[in-house]
Amino acid sequence: MSWIQNVKKALEPFEVSFEDTRRGNLMVKLLKQPQIKLIILLRRFQFSFDRKVEIVGVLDIPENRLEKQDLSQLLRRMLAESVELELKGALRKSVKVSRWSGLSSLVGVTVPEETSLLSVLRSKEVEEVVERGGVELIEIFPSLIPIELLESYLMISGGGHMVGDIVKKYIESPQSISWIMRAHMLYGLPLGAGGVRKTYLTVIALLKKIEEFTYARLLP
Repeated sequence: MSWIQNVKKALEPFEVSFEDTRRGNLMVKLLKQPQIKLIILLRRFQFSFDRKVEIVGVLDIPENRLEKQDLSQLLRRMLAESVELELKGALRKSVKVSRWSGLSSLVGVTVPEETSLLSVLRSKEVEEVVERGGVELIEIFPSLIPIELLESYLMISGGGHMVGDIVKKYIESPQSISWIMRAHMLYGLPLGAGGVRKTYLTVIALLKKIEEFTYARLLP
């Protein structure tokens, strides 16, 4: 059974649909929450035969919520709120919440200093959700490239940092607004159904937190 078949079987209990992507990965769409979709991909490390599974959540902000908004300014505000959650410790686990490390690679891009999301995610509830999820790192940041290029970027990216002229141009004139949540799983191959379900539930729970934050703080 292939890794994609394993993932499909693991997620059968949930109300989702599946689509195979052009690059051989899996798109998962939530039937009752069309604003959320997941890309589950298998990425090979540079200079290694090791492969790692990532679950990447995409939270689209619908156009009707963006009317009269300066999309470039909104995207910069979302960048300022970008964070990462890292599971630390060998025996006694803890979750470190910090600003997204990818911000340091955005040379020439002005980002506001707001960091309200950090305090929202520094909670016992979020820590427990992350600890249950079987992840080592979760990155949360807005899409900085056309969404149709996201999978290709994720497949070649080594550290989650977005750089280059394409990003600068997109920030100046974004086509759409989406949050990206990139969950780096602790597990490699073969994938166990339990691990896939845990990470899936963690990503969905955190995406809902981000959605609530967005409409309460950024788009009230």
